[in-house]
Amino acid sequence: MSNRLKSASPVIMWAVLVVFYFYQFIARSSFPTVLTDEYMRHFLLDAAGVGTLASCYYFVYTFMQIPAGLIIDKYSTRLIGAIATGICAFGVLVFVATTNCYVAGFGQMLVGFGSAFAFLLTLKTITNWFPPQKITLMSSYTMSVGCLGPVVGGPLVSHLVKTNDWTDVMKIFGIVGVLFAAFVWLIMIDKKQEHAEHEKFTLWEALKMILSSKQAWILAMYTMMMYAPLSALGDLWGVAFIKNAYGVDSTVAAFANNMIYVGMVIGSPFFAYLAMLLDSYKKPMILGAVMATVALGIVIGCTGMPIEAVFVLFFVTGFACGAMLGYPLAMAIFPKAIGATVSGFINMMSMVSGVILMPLIGVIIDLCWDGTLENGIKIYKVSDYRIGLSAVVVFLALAILFSLIMKDHSPKTAHK
Repeated sequence: MSNRLKSASPVIMWAVLVVFYFYQFIARSSFPTVLTDEYMRHFLLDAAGVGTLASCYYFVYTFMQIPAGLIIDKYSTRLIGAIATGICAFGVLVFVATTNCYVAGFGQMLVGFGSAFAFLLTLKTITNWFPPQKITLMSSYTMSVGCLGPVVGGPLVSHLVKTNDWTDVMKIFGIVGVLFAAFVWLIMIDKKQEHAEHEKFTLWEALKMILSSKQAWILAMYTMMMYAPLSALGDLWGVAFIKNAYGVDSTVAAFANNMIYVGMVIGSPFFAYLAMLLDSYKKPMILGAVMATVALGIVIGCTGMPIEAVFVLFFVTGFACGAMLGYPLAMAIFPKAIGATVSGFINMMSMVSGVILMPLIGVIIDLCWDGTLENGIKIYKVSDYRIGLSAVVVFLALAILFSLIMKDHSPKTAHK
């Protein structure tokens, strides 16, 4: 064990889990986005069917967050990391090996199950192996790498499937993941005292401590509201809105929409450094919520802007959403032994933003529809999209409220 300890530094262990985190982003986001038409033909599905197939991932991922946190806090991060990576990769192989949509849905569920551990394992490794003053920054770097998934993964998958059969690409991706699971087992190291610390709390004590905490709920709600632009715009409605509002093609609209993620990549470490500089989590979180509300409010509410302005404002929105410092703040407040569990609770709530907003925006847009049809397809006006997407601005405004009532903590004295 001592030789392995010397050969695997905390940075290497963190990097290994961050690669898993990046890997699952491509599996959950890039493949479904690029291969929608291929999925329809391969599984004989319509658009609604493809949406249902993709949702199998999100359903399992969202509701596995708290159980995943409890498991990570109680058992070996090395063992759980290897198993979770392997399950995620095996899910990809199950998905691509069948033409039965139900079996494929099961494969998506396996991907969601394995992926549920990725971010939480990384946070647990950070808290176990890094000095307290580095935890906030390392957490922000992790979120930045995750947001690179949609930015890099989509173009990468699109390029690969142009010259290769898409099923071959997914099979290789799955096989690489299985091999990487073995690599996780070889590299990761457990810290002996982490299990002893957990014995202080039973499963129910940990859950009760988190769910009965007003501060935990405030941080979870803040994170959920701040994640809304990424889930509602970045993952679904952004491209359609930009195409209709500014008359650009899908390529330009997708590029503009991706600026949310590009902004998040840069904003996450910026706000972490700002928190250290100001010796406050709360002040950067207030600033981020205000910036995001104003920037997206201008995009949704104002007409006649050039497309270049949309690029800038989407970037600013994503940059401001980098102020999601609820994870390190929660880990500073709660005992280290249940850090993954409280992070899982907050991460679950962040995913709920998409569960609520994606269909809600669609319902609002449909309610605004004036009855216009073209070849049997509903035609929506730009104003319909603006009214529907105003729900995202409302979420961000609520984030300001939650940031004002949360308790602050010094990043410099946290995690000790």
